[in-house]
Amino acid sequence: MVRDKIRKNLASMSLSYHEIAVYILENYDEIGFTSVNELSKKIGVSNASLVRFTQFMEFKGYKEFREAIQDEVKNKLNKDTQVALNELDILPATKQLEKLAENEIFNLSKTLHDINVQTLSKMVQKVFESEKIFISGFGVSKNIMQIFEYALVSMQIKEIIGITGSISDYNPRLHSIKPGDILFVMTLPPYSIEAIQVATYAKGKGADVFLFTDSPLCPIYSFASAVVRCENNSLLLTNSYVGMVAIVQVLINMLLLNSKENLLTGMKTVVEDERAAYQFVKIQKDMFI
Repeated sequence: MVRDKIRKNLASMSLSYHEIAVYILENYDEIGFTSVNELSKKIGVSNASLVRFTQFMEFKGYKEFREAIQDEVKNKLNKDTQVALNELDILPATKQLEKLAENEIFNLSKTLHDINVQTLSKMVQKVFESEKIFISGFGVSKNIMQIFEYALVSMQIKEIIGITGSISDYNPRLHSIKPGDILFVMTLPPYSIEAIQVATYAKGKGADVFLFTDSPLCPIYSFASAVVRCENNSLLLTNSYVGMVAIVQVLINMLLLNSKENLLTGMKTVVEDERAAYQFVKIQKDMFI
């Protein structure tokens, strides 16, 4: 393992290499998904020093070094899931429920605890500044995306455009995205190819891409304008959605708090129009009874 190899060589390293090694060991799970430029800035060394360190560790360069760590992290996740599955399988139903509930509470607590307030504030500000808001979700994430979409539409805050379904379904809508617009992307493993395509296209058009996901493993992570990480610890071969749903709710409430008068007025109008529509339908039904 790369981690073990670094530890074994710590004693023989120069001070500069030792500094790099300590940082990598302390942030190991993220290193495999961090570019050489990002990592060198975080540590405070040059790109060349970082590359020389990986060569000292007997890799051809940083790319090979990073890929080796990626493989280790993926394998660890797979093994942890298999162990948890075997342990749960032998427990009585009441204990299974207890373990599963505890895990979801952990996911929720960790997600909310790790929220970066500045990141959410940036998203809220951009929502008010943007001309149009695009929201994307595929697979199960589509359902969470639709909750968010419905809430924003109800607020009458902006033009809201949902991006989901097949390419032929969403392409005519996505085609109008431009600089100054924002795209929210919600995706969990296996990361949807459509979600990656949508985010890449939006970024290329100059729009801000705001990502809700679980890990730097997500291919969109590296170029998103802002990321909210949703804890996705699983005891089985499934994703956890409680963190993502909670983040959506928090963001909706922050939008309300930042523009209570305007948004509440819009929501009140929607409710009044809805009541009028139901009354109209009732009258029409009564006429034919």
